[in-house]
Amino acid sequence: MLPDTLDVRAALIYFHAYMYGPYRGRLRLFRDRGLKPRMVMSEDWEVFTSILLRQQGVASREGPDLGDVEVKSAVSGNSFEYQYHRNSWQKKLEADRRSGHAFVWYGNELQSVEVWYCGGDQLDGHFAEWEAKQPYSKPTDQRFRKQVSAGWVREHATLLLRVVDGEAEYEWTGQNEPIASSPPVSDPARNDKGGPQSGSS
Repeated sequence: MLPDTLDVRAALIYFHAYMYGPYRGRLRLFRDRGLKPRMVMSEDWEVFTSILLRQQGVASREGPDLGDVEVKSAVSGNSFEYQYHRNSWQKKLEADRRSGHAFVWYGNELQSVEVWYCGGDQLDGHFAEWEAKQPYSKPTDQRFRKQVSAGWVREHATLLLRVVDGEAEYEWTGQNEPIASSPPVSDPARNDKGGPQSGSS
């Protein structure tokens, strides 16, 4: 699911051209009017991650965003939301079991970004627990939303990329690197409580 090497350079070109640069410009205009713009859309992180992982996107609600990688995004330190639709939740859950999962944290007005990764097998405990609750088994069931906590991601996922002030501060070096060798996170702005997600895809 992961390429031999990440395409950090191309991902950062996209980040600067369509995310970081435009947001910084809009931020000044909004601040002059007492407003704050939305940082980015979840689709921006899907494109950013697809470039980073050398993947292609897939327009489907029944499978992962990038064919064999599901992309989730949230404000730094928050948990990541998984949402399943009534008519396709079982098919999507099985696809998530077979897929990789990329978790993107962003904050500090896009000056800090982290991308973490794990295999679907590592999340099987979550999926089994969610499935055991028999979602949508009642006609009144309206929402099937679950979360993967910030703490779980830090403990079990692998850090692929950390961007600070628009530049790569850390990047995973490829398949020869041990999967558990990610350096500790030292972002003082992070909420270690792993509160409700924000901006997930």
